[in-house]
Amino acid sequence: MLRFIRVCLCIMIVLLVWTPTGRAFAQKTQPTIQEGVGWDRFIVGANMKSLVGALGFPDKSSSGRMVRWNKVGVNCLMNDKDEAIELRFERRFKGVTGSGVKFGMSADRVRKIYGDAGTIEWHGGGMKLTWPARGILIWFHDNAVYQIVIFRPQTESAILQGTR
Repeated sequence: MLRFIRVCLCIMIVLLVWTPTGRAFAQKTQPTIQEGVGWDRFIVGANMKSLVGALGFPDKSSSGRMVRWNKVGVNCLMNDKDEAIELRFERRFKGVTGSGVKFGMSADRVRKIYGDAGTIEWHGGGMKLTWPARGILIWFHDNAVYQIVIFRPQTESAILQGTR
């Protein structure tokens, strides 16, 4: 009888894994990057102790104010007060913003989601669109989202003064 139960359990597990519903259930959901906030405990304003608690010790390739966790696909820029002021999400992060922007998405699709950018800049072969009031800027390479950067949203007066 015990053997029969084991065989039935094994068959159920195999069916669960091999059916589309089972595969969808078994897959993890994509991490969500919240505009102007960050992801999970990787958030704007976090100090180094909090970041280490969330992600582990940073890579040895980190230098100065730039702190990296390449395996996760994130890095951040710290200020002199030991606060994360820019959170940078690279393609290997495989996350999605709270509004649905994904890596590889075209600039036109991103504009349909966020509207017109507050600023547009070209650097080398890349384009940077910034939405200051939302606390997000997105780098595009070959017209595809390449990097997502989160920062503290700016008020209209700060935008007019050109500060961040």
